[in-house]
Amino acid sequence: MAQIFGDKLLMFHVSAVDSDSVANADNGANLDLAAFPAKNISSIAAENNGSGLIYIYFQGGTKYEAGSIFGTTSAGTAGEGVEQAFVRLTCTSGKEAAVIEDLWAAMNSVSAGPVIKFDFVTSGYSQPVDNVTAAQVRRHVTTITTASDS
Repeated sequence: MAQIFGDKLLMFHVSAVDSDSVANADNGANLDLAAFPAKNISSIAAENNGSGLIYIYFQGGTKYEAGSIFGTTSAGTAGEGVEQAFVRLTCTSGKEAAVIEDLWAAMNSVSAGPVIKFDFVTSGYSQPVDNVTAAQVRRHVTTITTASDS
């Protein structure tokens, strides 16, 4: 059976898994290996701070399901929620759009197989998308607080 977008798994092997590895980290420290179903991508965005940065956000990728932003005070609406898990890919500056296009093509490719693996540990490993040089995974466990005066 052909593997298409909904069947793909995105795997990010950022660093060697060892006794310091963790499963959740707001700052991404020691989160060395993670995988997410491609069908859970909620959005992809890019920015550039001298290097290209691609953010891939995943619904349902946190340890706890995010709560609703809720609550009302006399000053307006306030609430708490958990940020979505995301992977930040570092890429060659100016190649952000190409990386997003190539990733989307790989996720929809029959020949790519069921797992799209970004491996920054194995020496000589060829990344599935050109121009990607690093990755960081963040799975949040702390809440954010929102407030509005409207």
